[in-house]
Amino acid sequence: RLFRLGGSPVATHAATQWQSPANADATPTDAWRRWTTGSTGLPLVDAAMTELLTTGYCSNRVRQNLASVLTKDLQIDWRAGAELFQWLLEDHDVAANYGNWAYFAGVGADPKNRHFRTISQALKYDARGDYVRMWLPKLRDAHIEAVLWPFGRVDGWPAPLVPAETQLTWQDAARLAETGALAQTELAEETFGGEASRKRDANTAKGEKKTGRRGQH
Repeated sequence: RLFRLGGSPVATHAATQWQSPANADATPTDAWRRWTTGSTGLPLVDAAMTELLTTGYCSNRVRQNLASVLTKDLQIDWRAGAELFQWLLEDHDVAANYGNWAYFAGVGADPKNRHFRTISQALKYDARGDYVRMWLPKLRDAHIEAVLWPFGRVDGWPAPLVPAETQLTWQDAARLAETGALAQTELAEETFGGEASRKRDANTAKGEKKTGRRGQH
């Protein structure tokens, strides 16, 4: 059951029309190859894959962002991603790896629609861009706004594999449209996981509790 494309029989989600990596590579976007080589054009995603290919490790946070793009944006067979992780991860565990992929793909026993907005995720968890800069040399000297949104700002940066707007929460999309910027001043000045990020999370949680509305990831 762990390795079924459709996942656990207790799942009640609408069936995803999964495509194979071979079919994905037959498309003009060359999706599977770009995802596996860290060349999607999405900075956090490419940094994560570069780290994984280089070291055999990446954090759970960026693993989830990688899984989100493959399963929710590209709708490529989640088992292909799990198998690639199996061969690349130094800390691989069959049950944890395939269970987590099924969970994120929405075919596990908890079939929620988990779609991470990877640019907003970078803004929230890598506010100064330190992680992305570490693994993507082309962005090493770029301003934080270009690290978050390099499209049209960094010479030679590829067009994103999926529309960049789909990688923003509605709150961040509104701020970008209104101000032309993503990074808030206090976030840009704090280190990854620093006080500003904690304050932002606390304020978001208070707002959700007050309004009863949960923000997108």
